[in-house]
Amino acid sequence: MAGCKTEFCWGAVVNNNSPPRLAEALLAKILPAHLKDPLLGDLEEQFREIQLKHNKQSCQLWYWRQALITSFHFVNQTQKALIMFAFSIVFFAGLTFFAMELSGGSSMFFDVPSFIITLPPALVFTLAVTSPAKVKQAFSSLLSGHVESLRHVQSSAMVFDVLGSSCLWLGAIMTLLGWVAMGSNITEVKVIGPAFAVSVLTLMYAMSVKLVCYVASQRITYLGQGLTTNSD
Repeated sequence: MAGCKTEFCWGAVVNNNSPPRLAEALLAKILPAHLKDPLLGDLEEQFREIQLKHNKQSCQLWYWRQALITSFHFVNQTQKALIMFAFSIVFFAGLTFFAMELSGGSSMFFDVPSFIITLPPALVFTLAVTSPAKVKQAFSSLLSGHVESLRHVQSSAMVFDVLGSSCLWLGAIMTLLGWVAMGSNITEVKVIGPAFAVSVLTLMYAMSVKLVCYVASQRITYLGQGLTTNSD
């Protein structure tokens, strides 16, 4: 009913007057700061007016349509740096995959154990050196493109520096361990090639993570170029 404030949905009482939270969060993320409150307020007011004439599903679809159209209009203005960062990662991944295919097929370059023994331990080292809060702050700054102070920049850049360097060193150590194991256990020459290839994958994964972390660290540093010591 038009005058009903709540309804039973999937065993929970939900407020009909509330726009979709995910759509609101999307707008809050993308809209410029000076337009965020006015536009969100206008959309919410229109949403409530539409509820008087249409059912909940129609109102939800209308709000999502407005949110997507508005986000598409402003995303290049407010999230350009994030888009370029994401594009660089996708471009790097695409080129890497293309090179794998040219080398005889991408399947030979995937080995889950080689990945597990590098990135997870490196993340543990990063948490030990910094803190869970600093790691969360670093990734949040990377995705949002916002840093509050020079101290914030330094701590966030340090997170990616430690993560990348730890991963690289772990990759080198694990690769050397693999070579030692190969030299100690392999007696037939024909199996050296495949074993060597698998052992090198660990170093390849580690170097890839190091490259991404380096780019992330440089992005954080770039975001803090306009800050001064007074902002701390």
